[in-house]
Amino acid sequence: MKTNNNIGAYPYLSVLILFAGLGSIVGGLIAELGLLFIFRNEDFAQIGYQPLLYVGLLGFIPALLTGIIVATQQIWRGDHKSLRTTFLIGFITSASYMGAIVLYLGINSLIEVGVLLAFMIGIGLFGAINSAIAGCIALPKACKSRFDIKVKKEDDSYNGLSFTKR
Repeated sequence: MKTNNNIGAYPYLSVLILFAGLGSIVGGLIAELGLLFIFRNEDFAQIGYQPLLYVGLLGFIPALLTGIIVATQQIWRGDHKSLRTTFLIGFITSASYMGAIVLYLGINSLIEVGVLLAFMIGIGLFGAINSAIAGCIALPKACKSRFDIKVKKEDDSYNGLSFTKR
């Protein structure tokens, strides 16, 4: 993490790993909870762990791409734009990833293009929410005082408190 309030020490690897891991796990949990909400009369044993597993595995690549982009941009948690930025990056990576998968499967008509765009927007919003949640957990905190103790201080000839001298 950040040592000695040095802003230049950004934890690239831990941000990347946490975004990839947390982003896919959070996505799987949200999908599982959404299915449990839709099918209220069913229990977890009937729905199973498949949505958690499939969404987690499918969401690993966009979460990893989001982590790479966030780490290269050196986004800090306390920054006023960090939540919006991670939301936008998560939206773009998730939507483009799902668009690439659907385009790989093939489009045969113009109606499918509209469905593709709607699907990309829906998956992009899902990935953006996952990215914002993972960003709240995985991003390092920014230095609030912007005080770097590595800067050389001026000598003010301070000799201690006057009432402590004997």
